[in-house]
Amino acid sequence: MLRFTDNNHQPENIMKTVINSLILVTLALIPAFLLASDFEREQRWQQQVEDNLFEGETLMLNDGNVDFLGIYTEAGQARPEGAVLLLHGRGVHPDWPQVISPLRTGLPEQGWTTLSLQMPVLDPQAALDAYVPLFDEALGRIEAGIDYLQEQGFDRIVLLGHSMGNGMATHYLATTRDPRVKGFIGVGMSADKPGLRSVMDTAIALRKLALLPVLDVYGSRDIDLVLDSVGARFDAIRSAGSPRSQQVMLRGSDHFHDGSEEKLTSVIVDWLGVAVGRCWADNNTLAAKQRSY
Repeated sequence: MLRFTDNNHQPENIMKTVINSLILVTLALIPAFLLASDFEREQRWQQQVEDNLFEGETLMLNDGNVDFLGIYTEAGQARPEGAVLLLHGRGVHPDWPQVISPLRTGLPEQGWTTLSLQMPVLDPQAALDAYVPLFDEALGRIEAGIDYLQEQGFDRIVLLGHSMGNGMATHYLATTRDPRVKGFIGVGMSADKPGLRSVMDTAIALRKLALLPVLDVYGSRDIDLVLDSVGARFDAIRSAGSPRSQQVMLRGSDHFHDGSEEKLTSVIVDWLGVAVGRCWADNNTLAAKQRSY
């Protein structure tokens, strides 16, 4: 007859351990996408976007697991310069009125077609760290967006992120080294503590983007996470080695660039033309400079 003298080995405790193990195994077998983005919230965003869209057209893309919303806005000229894939910030939608919508509609007026994607979202009360598992989910969405733009005939494709969209964009670029992407624009990038949220630390990912042209745009009144990491981001961009990279501060502008939309668009268009546009030539170099406007 067996006797249990250690409370940790009582039969009921053993049964609890077995049950907990079975729960963990079951969760591991559930597809990751079922445990990630808040799809009900995405559907509410989709309805709102479709009801209020005035420029561009909505379309549904598929990342291999789920359908998600995109907004495609064609350039206003017969021969576009290229295409920009837009990734919004935390918890919002692809026509968000701050940063994303002004660029989504403003860049096509300057010759750049845009595709704005619905990125994975969580409940509005979700903590920042809760988004970490969604970064891998974002990979499939970004790839689907690039696939779509390539199918439309674009060979100059640039990723543009705002806020958390930067982390998802740089995670994609550092993970895939996708050669179809010719440049990256980060608006309001931050570099977090790598030990806590390494996937969100754009400075880590930027160092891996060897020779990829990068434009880092931030406001002089941006949030602390952005302002405190200006130097770390610039060092990372310079380390990556592209002579067409640049870091730009917009004077008087904040994280959402309210009231500075035209200036933001102008800075981006000017950089696109020099860094990846048809007018680029080897003798045009930005030399990884820091500038302000």
